[in-house]
Amino acid sequence: MLSLNRKLSNASAANVLLSQRFVKICGVTQKNQAIEISAMGADFIGINLWPLSKRYLPLEKASWLSEIPRATSVVGVFVNADINYLKEVAASGLVSHLQLHGDESADLCAMLIEAGQSIIKAFRVSDVSMLDEIADYPVNDILLDSYHPEHRGGSGECFPWNLALKFKQKYPNRSLFLAGGLHADNVSEAVRTVRPYAVDVASGVEDGTPGIKNLEKVARFIKQAKAGAPLI
Repeated sequence: MLSLNRKLSNASAANVLLSQRFVKICGVTQKNQAIEISAMGADFIGINLWPLSKRYLPLEKASWLSEIPRATSVVGVFVNADINYLKEVAASGLVSHLQLHGDESADLCAMLIEAGQSIIKAFRVSDVSMLDEIADYPVNDILLDSYHPEHRGGSGECFPWNLALKFKQKYPNRSLFLAGGLHADNVSEAVRTVRPYAVDVASGVEDGTPGIKNLEKVARFIKQAKAGAPLI
């Protein structure tokens, strides 16, 4: 997998990472929490750069992202952002991945990939027919999230795992980021059932205030996710 190759620096690291699930803690807004979450073993930290998000962090207030240890990849999350803004964020060097969580076209994704950007394309899915459009996207890393007519992730609604299994059957060579309603008490089961490339959580490690994480919940989530099942 392309995204897996990006995470591996040498053969010895590969032997470790192939036995573990990757974890993305999304909607982080606090510098100190981000650094602690990285130290806990999070592979990805998501920063929401969509102004309408309840976990929005303006780019001008995110210079501290450069202090996140390099072992943790920083993902900028966007919804229908202008391509010039996406390129501006990428050029800032503060994020390593662009997560497109809106109605972005396959052509836009292709342009960004051709420009050397690492893309995660999110899809809100409620039935198996909605998986078909993914075929048009030249993106390896696909995030499946619960469908909601208003919210763009972070709603806490559980994603139907049977659709994730259908995705894996239909797109066996793509990397699946599983999101939607995950928390420390169900992520191990999700990993054993679906065996995604990565699991993604936002509200499931919060106590009710969007963007402020309960670090005990984060630690439990990471532990349960990585213990759930081997990647291969």
